[in-house]
Order: sequence, then structure tokens, then C-alpha cells
Amino acid sequence: MTAAEELIRRLRTASNAAIAARDADAVAGFMAPDVIVRVSGGPVLRGRAANRAAFAAQMAEPAFRGYVRTTERVEPHADPLVLTERGRWVGRWQAAAGMHEQLGTYVAEWRHDGVGWLIHAETYVSGR
Repeated sequence: MTAAEELIRRLRTASNAAIAARDADAVAGFMAPDVIVRVSGGPVLRGRAANRAAFAAQMAEPAFRGYVRTTERVEPHADPLVLTERGRWVGRWQAAAGMHEQLGTYVAEWRHDGVGWLIHAETYVSGR
């Protein structure tokens, strides 16, 4: 595993921790200003501010228990400043009948901007 691949895995773990802490600012800090996120069964969120607002709204819901994204692989590109992360995700909400889970797969494009790695695009797909 390359140092960049290892770093992406650590960044994803830190992003998960920010979600668990209900810190929308920290979650948005992993994203490029022009990030595009395609939410499974939901909207396309364009820009860091829109994604921060979406996370803040979910985090304000008492039933929201968070998202965990688990990296399965990180793929290098010919351009060393671009990496693709693929993995599985699960979202959890506490419902009256018990814990509700939504899960699926995701792909994320990470780019190094000269200072650090940021997410430029993510796509989340529901299903097992």
C-alpha cells in the first residue's frame, strides 16, 4: 500500500469520526469547495456549503445515528494527484420499531490540491 493510499484510509476514518461527533464543519473540511455528491435516492449536492448544510440538517435530527464509510480499496491513477476510493457505507437512524439502516456502496474521487487531499466527487448507491 502506498503512503497516499494509507493517508486516504486515515482521512476516511477521520471523516467518519467527524460524522459520529456531529461536526458538520469538520465533515465539510474533507471536501473541495466545488465537490459534487450524488446521494442515493436523493439530490445531487453541489459545493462544500451545500454538503455542509445537508450534514448539519441530518445531524440535527434526534433519530440520526450517523454514517460509516468503510474503504475497500484505493486506486491510483496515471496522475499521482488523483485517487479513487471504493467501499461500503451504512447509515443508521433510531426508529420507534428499532434501528433503521440504509446501506450500499460508494466511490469517491480524491485530488491533491498542493496542500492536501480533498474529496472532489462522491457517489452513493443503495443496496447490498
